[in-house]
Amino acid sequence: MDRFTEKQREIDQHATEVVADYPALWSQMIMEWRQPGLEDLAWLMYSANYLFRTANVRWAMDPLRLKHKLPDASEISVDNLKDLDFVLLTHQHSDHLDLNLLHGLRDYPILWVVPAPLLPRVQAEADIAADRLIVPEPMRTIEIQGIRITPFDGLHWETQTGSQSLRGVPAMGYLVEFNGKRWLFLGDTRTYEASQLPVFDTVCGVFAHVWLGRESALRNEPPLLNAFCKFYVALQPKQIILTHLYEFGHDANDCWTNEHVQQITSLIAETRSDISISFELIGNKLVL
Repeated sequence: MDRFTEKQREIDQHATEVVADYPALWSQMIMEWRQPGLEDLAWLMYSANYLFRTANVRWAMDPLRLKHKLPDASEISVDNLKDLDFVLLTHQHSDHLDLNLLHGLRDYPILWVVPAPLLPRVQAEADIAADRLIVPEPMRTIEIQGIRITPFDGLHWETQTGSQSLRGVPAMGYLVEFNGKRWLFLGDTRTYEASQLPVFDTVCGVFAHVWLGRESALRNEPPLLNAFCKFYVALQPKQIILTHLYEFGHDANDCWTNEHVQQITSLIAETRSDISISFELIGNKLVL
């Protein structure tokens, strides 16, 4: 069996297991999320899609149903998410934008932070009222129920081999502050140059979406492994949380898994053993 076939079988098996476990994962996640509490928590809805309860405020980033990516998955009731206070969106790719879910939530009193490039689609397909839409501007802070959100331009652009043009889409990252904590959400990143980001003061942690090069997931050492690690270390976080693993929209050549987590963790630990590194999968709960 060649390596591609072996890895693809592993990914397909994981998808089958996630579909089977999803009803229980979803019920547990929603039950925990709805409970009041002083702990600042996050849950993974999919590979890099998040529910949060911070400072007892409920919010989400790029919320998404598993059925949006895996048709065999159970449907969820959008009523489960009616307690959302606000939602942050980052960019247009299908693993981050579930317009059917947004449409189902349109009648609830939720504030939606929607980057300008997404606005036409969100208005046309989700039908969210204009008075509940906030269009973020880079480095202009938004405050919602005591949570401070500073948007900035993301780095979802990669240099194409043999070309001067860039490949990618406009994307928005967010620095989110709550309870004296500062968490950085860079979103999908393809250009690993920290100098292209705004200068942030010390952050508690950063959510790092794993991507180590196009069609490189089966290589023994993916080409951007070193660049990825240096980039996130340069941000000087106390904690790095690795997500965007097992994104089922990609085949084995482009799907990042636990194997890559081990490579990243080992490489960062060689120079910065003081940085806490963890990885999270769908359904997992994180204490922030």
